[in-house]
Parts: sequence; structure tokens; C-alpha cells
Amino acid sequence: MSRWTDAFPALPSIPDPLLLVTDDPAWTYASSCAGGGGIALLRVWRTADGGHLAIVTENGISVSITNAAEEISAALTARYPGPLVILEHYRAGDGADHERLDQVLAQPGRTPQWRPVWPIPPANPDFEAHQAWMSEYGNALLTARAH
Repeated sequence: MSRWTDAFPALPSIPDPLLLVTDDPAWTYASSCAGGGGIALLRVWRTADGGHLAIVTENGISVSITNAAEEISAALTARYPGPLVILEHYRAGDGADHERLDQVLAQPGRTPQWRPVWPIPPANPDFEAHQAWMSEYGNALLTARAH
């Protein structure tokens, strides 16, 4: 049985959630959308498998991170070689009363796909794995900043 989520890499282990490779509160990205690009909070960590995890946080300046997913993915893939997991982070206030975290899969020549990471309902087949990942890593990652 194959689900569309089978294409997504697993959420990675992070050896030290407080040790960021990148912490850029004004990271700029290009976009082919009318606005031409935007600015987001970019945080990146090394993963246990030698790759990277990037969390891109929307800040509402110009083109949304969702609309620029292909360009953001291409820029991050070029900058962080090896296995890369990209998460989009939206804070409460964009029409929702809670934060949300979605995994992005943007492969060249294909339409980007998103998989909800948090919050998700208990009926979601990824619920237990994502809850465990959020408990072990996610909550610390969402608040981590370089010192």
C-alpha cells in the first residue's frame, strides 16, 4: 500500500536542539510569485544522519513561504547538501488560533506536497510518531534561538 506521505522522509533525530547551524531572523528568499520574494525566520540544525533540518517561519512579509516552497527548497538544498528535511512554521494569528508545522517536499519538476506535522488529529496515521517527535524535539526546536 502506498500513500502520498510515503514520499516524505521521516522526521529526523536532532542530537542537540539548542545547537543551531543557522539562526537568521531576516532570511530572504526569492519567489516567482508577483511579490518576487520574502523574508522569514530560518533556523537549521544538524541531524543525527549527517543531514539538516530547516524550519522556515512565516512572518507575513511579502510572498508567503508556502507560495515560495519550490524556491525555498531549491535554495536550502543548494546551501545544505545531504539529507534535508524542511518544515514550514506558521505562528498563531494567520486565521488559526494555534501554531502549525508542516513538512514540505518540493522536488524539481513536481508540484510541492505538504504533510501536517503538528497539530494533527488522533485519527491521522502519523499521529503517534509526530506526537513523539514533537515531545522529543519539536517543542524545543520551535523556541530555539542562537545565543
